[in-house]
Amino acid sequence: MGVAPPVTRHEFDLAVIGAGSAGLSVTAVAARLGLRVALIERGRMGGDCLNAGCVPSKALLAAAHAAQAARRAHRLGVSLAKPVVDWAAVRAHVHGV
Repeated sequence: MGVAPPVTRHEFDLAVIGAGSAGLSVTAVAARLGLRVALIERGRMGGDCLNAGCVPSKALLAAAHAAQAARRAHRLGVSLAKPVVDWAAVRAHVHGV
């Protein structure tokens, strides 16, 4: 058996559990106020809204609205070819946001 590494001690004024939108906001405000803050997150920074919910769904909706606008452009006197949705490109955009 090996020897356990020495424990490093850190002192904080505030510990925030969860790096979702609320946790990130609280951490930023506390840091601006001069507090020593520990931000604890077991998953990806940003939480569900940023990584799986709000932001990706809005990126997908933007692509849908663009396709719909292209389909309806003729009503405004604009001639466009029939829009073709490249789902691989849409998915890459959504995952890249």
